[in-house]
Amino acid sequence: MNLSVPDSLPLQLQDRASYQNLVVGQVLFHHRDPAEYIFALEVGRIRLVRYTCDGNLVIFQIVRAKESFAESALFTQLYHCHAIVEVPSRVICYPKTVVWEVLQNTPDLALNLLRRFDRKSQSLKKLLELRSIRSARDRLLQYLLFSASPGETRIIFDRSYKDIANELGLSPETLYRTLAELEREEIITRDGRQVELRTPTT
Repeated sequence: MNLSVPDSLPLQLQDRASYQNLVVGQVLFHHRDPAEYIFALEVGRIRLVRYTCDGNLVIFQIVRAKESFAESALFTQLYHCHAIVEVPSRVICYPKTVVWEVLQNTPDLALNLLRRFDRKSQSLKKLLELRSIRSARDRLLQYLLFSASPGETRIIFDRSYKDIANELGLSPETLYRTLAELEREEIITRDGRQVELRTPTT
């Protein structure tokens, strides 16, 4: 079930879909808001985050165009994080009650949703693995290896290094310093937001 392509969905979902245009910095929903909708991102980029008791930012997911998010609303009464718009975006909103009804009557769509949950679970496991690496150098290097497509050594980031630092649980200063160290060691080369790995990615 690809929620980002309404025309591919049962008419029941198509008829109840609504759209929102969002600006940079806008919050689509807050942590503990009533969970009434499931979303798909038509264009743009949104980050799902929580703040710790001491105000530190924890990034759960970076949502990009053609991805769905907040599917866990199917099983909870409240959203478990904030959804913050990073670039001008447009989202498709589906009432969760309608999604739930369609899934109950369409086993193939339910199975497809389970596969999407599994992919997100694997991504979250990778992020937890990265954050468990204590060395900033090793954490960043592993992140670059994860980010490179199979057989590729070039990575082009669509987000600022400051955002990447937040995702990795590093300060921006630590990230910049570590990037410089990897350059001096000739492990990477950089050109703006483009990074070239000079070691095998497998």
